[in-house]
Amino acid sequence: MTPSRPGASGPAIVAERRWWDTAGAWLAIGTSPAALVFGAGIADRHDGPMPAAALVLGSTAIMCLLLAQGRLGLRPPHGEGWSLADILDAYTPRRDRRLVAALMALGMAGWLGFNAGLGGAALGSLLGAPRWVGVALLGLPLLALALAGQHRWNGPAVLTTMAALALIVLVAAQNSHTQAPLTLETGPWGLLFADVSVFVGYVAVFALRAPDFTAGLRGRADLWACATVLIVPTVVAAGAGATVALHDGSSDLVAHLQTSTVGTVLIVLAVAAPSLTAYHSGGLALRTVLSTSLRRCTLLIGAAGLALATSGFETVLLPWLTVLAAVLPPLIVPLAFEARSRRRGRTPVSVSAWSWLPAAVLGIALTAAGVPGAALVGLAAAFVSTAAVRGHGRMRTRRLARR
Repeated sequence: MTPSRPGASGPAIVAERRWWDTAGAWLAIGTSPAALVFGAGIADRHDGPMPAAALVLGSTAIMCLLLAQGRLGLRPPHGEGWSLADILDAYTPRRDRRLVAALMALGMAGWLGFNAGLGGAALGSLLGAPRWVGVALLGLPLLALALAGQHRWNGPAVLTTMAALALIVLVAAQNSHTQAPLTLETGPWGLLFADVSVFVGYVAVFALRAPDFTAGLRGRADLWACATVLIVPTVVAAGAGATVALHDGSSDLVAHLQTSTVGTVLIVLAVAAPSLTAYHSGGLALRTVLSTSLRRCTLLIGAAGLALATSGFETVLLPWLTVLAAVLPPLIVPLAFEARSRRRGRTPVSVSAWSWLPAAVLGIALTAAGVPGAALVGLAAAFVSTAAVRGHGRMRTRRLARR
């Protein structure tokens, strides 16, 4: 097991950073057009305003996931001071790391399919061309930019994030006369649990990757600041998206904005940053699985994501987020438990797949069966399985010690 305390041999601790050094990545997620779309989808599902309880519980769930996983990257003594790859090396067996990487690669291919699909549909409507033409005209240049390296696309990504902010403002302004997007009524409890699952799914991939963006942060105050930078715009964007459904009776963001050239252009620009991130992160994850060049893996992620984009993948965002919520968050639970144990000076223990994989499978099975809030059940099951695995491990250690 790789040592996890300062001074031990192992990965170098990332140099100290402050929250503003990494806030851009958190802001990019918070301002993604996906928040507008899922907000509209939730309001459409309720056939009226979004329950305020869904917004409060959903944002609370997001905060818990970001804080639990993001703390791993903080500098000691608060965390390990490492990125996700080093943390997984120290916390999980090699075979499990490949499984996690495969799940993350699938997740990033899906996010690419959503963003390229949304932007491609908008570009196609602007040009009066078929969807696949819009997807190709948007996705292929972004793929070329991603292959050129992060240093080439980081600047453009920051600029296009401003387009996402402008899009949120535009949607809110266009629908300012619409009824309030929130209601104090909770509606059916099943729908409320399903709404919270959508919020969890929205940050599932990013939450797991959070140590990449907290590695080296000085302390918990910086982590709280980063999480706030993500959550506040997400809540605002979800509320603005809900106004679209209330105004048009539909969650189709492209249809709502395509009458405005400015709105359509903003959609195209707003999906650029999350698309570039999906190419980059998906390629890195897939390289762990295939052990081949990053360039080839990025091309494979691009091919899969753009194929999804041409199929209209952005129209199934809510089901997709529900699946993500079931698959990835259960892993955060045992990692958080083990990190807490190591901070207390206990002997490091490898995080077994048995502590999270059965919970993820349960969440997926319940999701397929149409059980509302299935992902939350899976997340709760991760606490149970983690406690069971850790309890069994302690009992086994005691038996060996008595021999």
